Amino acid sequence: MNPVKWPQHLQLVNQWITDKTKYRPYTVLPDAKHLKTALPLIKTSLSPSGSMGPVERSVSVDIDLLAKSWTGMNLLIQTMDSCMASLAGNGNKYGYVDDISGSAFADVPFGDPAILRCTATFSLVMRPMSG
Repeated sequence: MNPVKWPQHLQLVNQWITDKTKYRPYTVLPDAKHLKTALPLIKTSLSPSGSMGPVERSVSVDIDLLAKSWTGMNLLIQTMDSCMASLAGNGNKYGYVDDISGSAFADVPFGDPAILRCTATFSLVMRPMSG
């Protein structure tokens, strides 16, 4: 029996965001010296949740948004909500997403009071890769 090849969901999401928005997600934040000049930005990371069956897998990705102001943050939230919703029934070279659900972005302290951070978790239902 050949092992099932599942999509690399973090690569899939990062490429989707890059292709559909003007942003290129970070998986590691810039150092403190360069962070403020990179704002607004998107950081993605794997979330420890999901399930697996013979024909589908559910996985989650955390998305952190960082911005200098609520005006910038609100635009970033709208952009990401639309971007991630459009992933349902779509995909790219990294895989296909049958369905997606997500939490609302919530304000989470960042540490530097001059930087706003909002976080949401998106769950993707994916099918195995063909071939």
